[in-house]
Amino acid sequence: MNLYLTLLIAQEIEANHRGKENAIKRKDLLTYVHTYGDSEMTDRELRNIYCQLPVISCNAGIFWPIRNEELEEFQLYLKKKAIPLFNRYKMVAKEHRNLMDYGDVIQWNLF
Repeated sequence: MNLYLTLLIAQEIEANHRGKENAIKRKDLLTYVHTYGDSEMTDRELRNIYCQLPVISCNAGIFWPIRNEELEEFQLYLKKKAIPLFNRYKMVAKEHRNLMDYGDVIQWNLF
């Protein structure tokens, strides 16, 4: 990961996109990076960078949280994604128990 680009993105979000009402759309953040950082950066590379930062991404865009409600909303947003993914894993793992190590204990009720 390019440290310069990571800092550029973090500083832009923290300085100019504080609070959900000031969120920046991903395409606009990518345009910013193309203008001031890396003209070749892809959307996937951008997502890989900002997912490592203490920022929130949601339908409104990407922003630096400033209120407790924003964090709570983000937690619910992530739970809605995590639980179906974990349930899918459970379904696949149950079907393929023979691939599991015999010593493993499967905790099906983590969520």
